[in-house]
Amino acid sequence: MGTPKGEARREVLVAAAAGLVVEAGPAAVSHRAVAAAAGLPLAATTYYFRDLAELRVAAVARVGEQDTAAARAVVEALPAARRSSRETAARLADVLLGVDRHTDEQVQAFYERWLAGGRHPELRETLRETRARLDELVVAVVARGGHRPVPAHRLVALADGSALAALVEGGGQARAAMEAAVADALSRRRRW
Repeated sequence: MGTPKGEARREVLVAAAAGLVVEAGPAAVSHRAVAAAAGLPLAATTYYFRDLAELRVAAVARVGEQDTAAARAVVEALPAARRSSRETAARLADVLLGVDRHTDEQVQAFYERWLAGGRHPELRETLRETRARLDELVVAVVARGGHRPVPAHRLVALADGSALAALVEGGGQARAAMEAAVADALSRRRRW
């Protein structure tokens, strides 16, 4: 374990890198960008992290922890009561995207993190762990809304596909498209 000063510097670097991930995705994490955001010398990034991959993993893990904590708070604040499909879809969007991601730019940066697993294999395990935690919360939102059980992977695939398609089409409606597709699916009587 490092010194308290070293641990504090490492923490500042992770927080700065996590901020870059939230704003623009993991590709925004470079030694120079993190050092500048942290207000530390460039050499600090290579002193406290073996390489850029280790720094990127720490940043993506931090954002995953933050997103999971925020999603858990959404679920815990949700009373078990029958809700409309539209209301449940809005809460699911809060769990999947986060309560603060509404613009297409924010939604795109969110998906950049997930897509980075294809370009940066070192991120895959961290992303899988985050996805598993969020999937559990998706199931909880559906159950607390009084809806029939839906496999999380299908609901997430529908939500993600709708948001990504809307991003491609443009128009600033990615989150709304996600909510509409999920609400429509939840309101159908047939089984998934």
